[in-house]
Amino acid sequence: MFHVKHISVQSCQNEKLTAYAKLLQKYNQRINLLSRRTVDLGFEEHIQECLAFAGLQFSTHDVIVDWGTGGGLPAIPLAIIWPEVKIYAVDAVEKKILAVRAFKRALDLPNLHPWHGRAEKFTVPIHCSVSRATTSLVNLWEWHSRVAPPDGGVLYCMKGGDITEEKKDLKVKYPQAEITEMPLQQKCRVVLRVKCPSVEHR
Repeated sequence: MFHVKHISVQSCQNEKLTAYAKLLQKYNQRINLLSRRTVDLGFEEHIQECLAFAGLQFSTHDVIVDWGTGGGLPAIPLAIIWPEVKIYAVDAVEKKILAVRAFKRALDLPNLHPWHGRAEKFTVPIHCSVSRATTSLVNLWEWHSRVAPPDGGVLYCMKGGDITEEKKDLKVKYPQAEITEMPLQQKCRVVLRVKCPSVEHR
């Protein structure tokens, strides 16, 4: 049974999340959607970890992009929990996006929009960005700021290990960046909330 902080997960959503875990396991045998190092955690554990993003408060009109979605994490769990939010799953690896498109059809997720290409080429205006262990904070913020609203929107990213240097690099390049750490219960990872009042659109 999956759970989300501050949200009651419906039985139909639990069923879709369970079905997604089975699809991930099946496709991962051929496509390697998750790294070999992390597969041992279990596919349901990966999904549960990504549900930390689903516990954030979004509005039904929001547009969210998941940078480097891989096999759809966290885009697909978000799309399941927030069916009225439009979510773009971006990845430069075509076979991974093909898998995400198959998951979208199998799970009936009309609000999920897989997008194949480099993040630097994505041009859809968004309100919020999410990412799970993809790249540096500087890269993520630059991808985000290109398509963010005038107020800067918000970037949420899940990170593990020592992120001191990443945070320092971001503050050097973007001194106005506000970084808030939200530790995950019983996890070595944190979710970072990044906001910068002045966004330079490129």
